[in-house]
Amino acid sequence: MEESKERSAISFERIVFFSDAVFAIVITLLVLEIKVPHVTGHSSEALHQELAHLIPKVLGFICSFFIVGLMWFEHHRIFRFIEGFNAGLIWRNLIFLLVITFIPFPTALFSEYTWSITAFLIYTMTFGLAAIAKFWLWTYAVKNSLIREGTDPVTVARISRRSLAVPLGCLACVILAIFLPVYFVFFGFLLIPVFAYLLDPTKKAKIDTPDEIQVP
Repeated sequence: MEESKERSAISFERIVFFSDAVFAIVITLLVLEIKVPHVTGHSSEALHQELAHLIPKVLGFICSFFIVGLMWFEHHRIFRFIEGFNAGLIWRNLIFLLVITFIPFPTALFSEYTWSITAFLIYTMTFGLAAIAKFWLWTYAVKNSLIREGTDPVTVARISRRSLAVPLGCLACVILAIFLPVYFVFFGFLLIPVFAYLLDPTKKAKIDTPDEIQVP
């Protein structure tokens, strides 16, 4: 029995380690689009112009870095509550990671064509799909009793609500894109923490993780 539990724990850790590795690779790929400019001669003015052309790529990298980082943090949080797994959970986690690995492409596309509403929509919808996939993963774990025994139902509900912040933020960006230029809509991602706060209006300062729960 103990050997079976140990094997199960090792298999579960492989799921988490694999997910962390995917996140690390994706964040690394984001910066590869920022290439050192090539300037002929020794003209500082030409170098300044080339560096100015990199600003959209740098901004795209920073925005994507923090959103991917936020998704990694949320993924790490929910897996601290999940202790069991089955084929359904593994496949849902893989679908979530599939969308995550696609993020460098829309980031590069929008950074190259910042004036294009099409590029912006692809960029925004990719993040929205990733967040929805994560929400699907979490709700599946809850419905199939794969979360840690004794987890507070209030905590489960809070995580579920907060998981909707990114999809709602992306939806708000899409709606704003109908009325505003793309350059202004880009800042719509700042609404994500606002939605997170509105979806979790409880006075409790933070969500307790299993490691922080002490058994009397």
